[in-house]
Amino acid sequence: MNVIRKACSPKNFMPGRPGGLRPAAIVIHISEGTLGSADACFNNQAAKVSAHYCVGRAGEIHQYVSEEDTAYHAGSPVNPTWRLLRAGVNPNFYTIGIEHEGRAQDQWADEQYAASAELIVEIAQRWSIPVDADHIVMHREIRCSKTCPGYVFSRERLLSLVLAAEAICPR
Repeated sequence: MNVIRKACSPKNFMPGRPGGLRPAAIVIHISEGTLGSADACFNNQAAKVSAHYCVGRAGEIHQYVSEEDTAYHAGSPVNPTWRLLRAGVNPNFYTIGIEHEGRAQDQWADEQYAASAELIVEIAQRWSIPVDADHIVMHREIRCSKTCPGYVFSRERLLSLVLAAEAICPR
């Protein structure tokens, strides 16, 4: 898997993770734009947002923030439905954020699903994150005010690809 490291303004993430927290889940997002617009946004110090990764429609992967650092991707919870949300703890502190090129109404390309699945397998193996719907979280499960990652996105399809890839490269 080829991951291209991209610049991220130091104002858009926090070095490390407070209190010794480790990544325990992966949050799936839609960028509401292109891969290039994600590159520009995360490197703009006025944005105050970031993600660890963005997966392009053709399967390219850009990394903005180290997994050991805190990206500003999940925001404060708004009517959350995620079962594993930790009360009083910012979800950015214990999650990894993956943006995906496109808009909420767009179907994901096969290449995008495949690259995202491969990336998730690698992250999950590095951090011992279980691969299930509790640990591969849609952003709207944290902030119900968002449509993210869109309503045509299929978490079931993504999870099946992750499980198939994990079977090829078991932990």
